[in-house]
Amino acid sequence: MQELPLVFFTVIGQLSAGMILLSGLFYLVSRSPTKLAITRRIYAVSLIFMMIGMGVASLHLGQPLRALNVIFGIGRSPMSNEIFTFCLSFGIAFAFVILNHFVLYPDSTKLKIIKPLCQKINRIPGLNYLLATMLVILSQLFVWSIVQTYMLPTIKTWNTHYTAIQMYTAMLVLGGIAVTWLGLYRIGYCAFFIGSSVILLVKRPYLELMTSIAPELANNQHDLNVIQCRLLIGAMVLLLLTILCRRHPKILYLLVFIGVFVAEICERITFYNLWMITI
Repeated sequence: MQELPLVFFTVIGQLSAGMILLSGLFYLVSRSPTKLAITRRIYAVSLIFMMIGMGVASLHLGQPLRALNVIFGIGRSPMSNEIFTFCLSFGIAFAFVILNHFVLYPDSTKLKIIKPLCQKINRIPGLNYLLATMLVILSQLFVWSIVQTYMLPTIKTWNTHYTAIQMYTAMLVLGGIAVTWLGLYRIGYCAFFIGSSVILLVKRPYLELMTSIAPELANNQHDLNVIQCRLLIGAMVLLLLTILCRRHPKILYLLVFIGVFVAEICERITFYNLWMITI
């Protein structure tokens, strides 16, 4: 399908947004002495995902050089806002990671050229809290801009409140399991179970609505919907077992993350397959 790059970009984007949101909230409210190291590690991994997302998104551009035209639509175009908030989030997260490298490793010999500048910037009171707050806000604005991009009046299957629910729950389940894998357990568990529960609870009314709008298209997505639900239920069961056993097996978390990622890819393919123009 031609929209496959967009499928991966939106899912990876929401994954990154979830990681940034949850780790940012953790940094703002936690009193743990290790919160800076954990937050920096999660931001660093989210940057890797964001770079992958940008690379995948570039495959959808017929003329990549024209992507710079996005700056002329900021504020009035949801797609421009989506790209702008994504890039701004990347820049701020990157700054957080680089600046705090010298806080955590003051004797580091890496990046010696920018070390004096970073150390001066780090003297600004409350800088990390400011950056974390900005990232929490930007992560929400990014996902909302995706919702705005797809809630088009001419596409009845997309122009419903379920579009917003799908985008935000994807952020919660993907971000939740990702930060759990990276060592942020409580907030990761909460985000994942809340997101997964909402997805499963609204699946039936969502499918009923889609069937009433586009019966043939909706019926063709049956297998993908079943795969998504089964993977999410399996992930929930495995995480419940780890909670009951009070263990944190990294390999299991990684496998669950892969399963959840595949589940959300299935959901997003279904979403794009329901595209139809109505007059």
